[in-house]
Amino acid sequence: MFGPLKNEKTCFFALGAAAATIGVKFLKSKTFHDGCVKTVAKGMKIKDEASAELVKIKEDAEDIRFEEKAQDQQ
Repeated sequence: MFGPLKNEKTCFFALGAAAATIGVKFLKSKTFHDGCVKTVAKGMKIKDEASAELVKIKEDAEDIRFEEKAQDQQ
């Protein structure tokens, strides 16, 4: 290396500062924002689908229980 970058700590500091600057620019970018929005939307869709399936399972279990009680009474 040359100049002030001969020192290992200075080199690591400079690389860290550069990475932080690039990271902040990326986090503020439209691409990152759009990716986050799509990820959250997919997560909400999965949650809604899982909730709907859970309701169906509960209804089926209640139907089976009701049918068993009806058969026991006969």
